[in-house]
Amino acid sequence: MHIIIVGAGEVGSYLAEILTDERQDVCVIEQDEHRVRLLDERLDARVLQGTGMSRDLLARAGIDRADLLLAVTQTDEVNLVVAMTADRMHPECRTVARVRDRRFLHGRDTLTAAEYGVDLLLGPEEAVANHVVHLLEYEGPGQIRSVADGKVVLLELPIQPHSALPYATLEELSADLPTTALFVGVLGDTGMRIATPDDRPLVGERLLVLCAPGQVHDVLEMVGSDLHHVKRVLLIGAGNVGLQVAHALQKMKFDVTVVERDRARAHEVATGLNASVVLHGDGTDPSALAERMGDGFDAVVVLVDHDADSLLAGMVAKQQGAKKVIARVDNHDYAPIARQFGIDALISPRRAVANAILRFVRRSHISSTIMLGDHQGELIDFRIDSKSNPSLLEKPVGELKVPDDCLIGVISRGGEILVPARNSAERIQPGDHVFVVALRQAVPKIEEMFG
Repeated sequence: MHIIIVGAGEVGSYLAEILTDERQDVCVIEQDEHRVRLLDERLDARVLQGTGMSRDLLARAGIDRADLLLAVTQTDEVNLVVAMTADRMHPECRTVARVRDRRFLHGRDTLTAAEYGVDLLLGPEEAVANHVVHLLEYEGPGQIRSVADGKVVLLELPIQPHSALPYATLEELSADLPTTALFVGVLGDTGMRIATPDDRPLVGERLLVLCAPGQVHDVLEMVGSDLHHVKRVLLIGAGNVGLQVAHALQKMKFDVTVVERDRARAHEVATGLNASVVLHGDGTDPSALAERMGDGFDAVVVLVDHDADSLLAGMVAKQQGAKKVIARVDNHDYAPIARQFGIDALISPRRAVANAILRFVRRSHISSTIMLGDHQGELIDFRIDSKSNPSLLEKPVGELKVPDDCLIGVISRGGEILVPARNSAERIQPGDHVFVVALRQAVPKIEEMFG
């Protein structure tokens, strides 16, 4: 697949790394000369300097044979013009434009993606807001993500000293798991690994579990995790992401207090949040935050732009007794530190964009994909139909030759969840959704198997 990425900021360079690692044919267009040099040295991709609004440069990048164009510069209008230009030059090329201004996405007079001549308008802030709300509704430790329209749940559970997890092998623990649950992976300081029966997770690592939605609490009870009901939320940072999160939390009837460092922004936000308290101040200042936590907040959500400030505030909040702590951190190298200090979830608009765009990159038989860790692996939802590989249906799951570093997790069939590891004689059927966990290097192989 030939993919053109216009804009090599955080989002564009991150996507370029992911897609080149997956052996896609990538060309990057970037105006900044310094970024061009860095990418040219680091990536196995063609890098061109200039603006993606130039028809000549798009032609040099291979727009006439491109399968996908991703316009992810810092400017919404530029992204829209680039995507529309690409559509005119090569209508068969799918186009994605990243937009931050909510006016491009919502409102009575807003144009649709099709009216712009774009396949997808992507607002990462809204995706992040929805994810934060989902995390706060979940009463367990770590984080939860729903897939396949809520038919399957992925739990990411921290390994805590007081739980049963670090004192037995996964095979021993599996005996007490609900019948529709399976350990599928472990995230640690050295990366991600596929779960094996003799694996013994360590304190500080995170265990990945797939299960049916109705058995989440059974899984938490089995592993000895505490439940935390969240009502009062302290939200630090009211930028574009923070404001959307505040609106979403208000709508869900959470008791929200917002702290914003910029006085003018705090005043602006206060006029639009009629059901929340908005305060002007530095929510990341450790002493001020410790004092504010005395007001009895159940959860703290830190959404400031600087990773170090966000991480420090999250650590202080956890030390001061917050039951749930969610922090915006774009650099996933901080994840081991965050896990060590008990931060429940790291969120990133950059990763939200990458998740959404990967769905466009994937072939038609993939319904969805979720990045695991810092894209060290993926949870892929394969839809089985008449175009799927016929060999998948010919043998029991236990006899299928699954590539190394992959694991067939669960199968969703109608309203039922099946765990092939508990029944190796089970056969995949047309209409099934098969959920596979794969390490990064194994994604192309498992795609080929299910193609």
